[in-house]
Amino acid sequence: MPANTLVSALRDAHKAHLSQQLQNPEHWQDLMAQASNLLTDIPLGNLVDQDSLVEVVDQWLLEALSARGLQDVINDVSLAVWEAAEQDDATIGELLREEHFETILEQVLKLQSLREKAIHSAMNHPLVSEMVSEMLYTGIKNFLLEENALAKLPGVSSMMKMGRKSVVGKAMGGMEESIRTYLQKNIRVTLKTGEQWLNKQLTNERIQQLARDGYLRVAPLKPANYMKMVPDGAVTEVVAQSCAITDESARLAYTRRLVSVGIQAAVTSLMDKPLKSVLEGMQISEERIREIATPALARGASVLVEQGVLEPFIEWVLDDFYQSEACKKILESSDA
Repeated sequence: MPANTLVSALRDAHKAHLSQQLQNPEHWQDLMAQASNLLTDIPLGNLVDQDSLVEVVDQWLLEALSARGLQDVINDVSLAVWEAAEQDDATIGELLREEHFETILEQVLKLQSLREKAIHSAMNHPLVSEMVSEMLYTGIKNFLLEENALAKLPGVSSMMKMGRKSVVGKAMGGMEESIRTYLQKNIRVTLKTGEQWLNKQLTNERIQQLARDGYLRVAPLKPANYMKMVPDGAVTEVVAQSCAITDESARLAYTRRLVSVGIQAAVTSLMDKPLKSVLEGMQISEERIREIATPALARGASVLVEQGVLEPFIEWVLDDFYQSEACKKILESSDA
């Protein structure tokens, strides 16, 4: 048989063999088992080039990654998940069990200095200053008018008996600017008192009590009931803004530095750990992974065959060898 004919026959047979193998779950099972036997005891750090991995991710963030390129897909997925969640009867208590809530609360209670800084920042916010000032003014005004406090002052009561009740209103109107000015000048002292009061009241014991009472109230509630209150179109708008923010933040030098540090730390942490110990730590075995994955891989290959995608790809891979000079020389030497 001429060398060219033999090459073509070998290539076709090889293509048919690979196509059949890739659709067979047992082939994937054997392939994964073989890979496991070869790699299971090798530390993962020996299988990964840390510097190359960091460089690839860094360049991907800088040049290629774009959430907006998949915005339509992300939007469709988000809407589907949101709509499903709106119909779900799960309660907050089921999503966050009490033992997990207690663990989170325990960690929060350790953040006392952060809590005090948060209270300080909140109480010194201009909006809070304006709100407290307005509340105090409203309280004083209501007291003076509704409780007839001015009418009880010497001289005012006698005027009212004479039928001049409007004096109270006029007096209050004249005092309005003075009261507001006084409150504005002294609001910092008032807020400082409020800050001290909050720090004194929000002890760990008090926070525990408030948090646990709050958890008991919300645990029976269903997130679905509140999700239904979100206006139509809000999810799509949030997705659009999130994609834009993600794209911009991914290209920041800050983000790239943190990602690089994270990858290096991950690889360093895994350096001495073989695959087997990692999977055991995740409470799953290699055998179970193969049971889950192999049917899906085989079915996936069958779909690719049905769509006419797999065979052309196999041909491309095999042609690289069967049409090479190295292959031809071997066949020609065998004929000789």
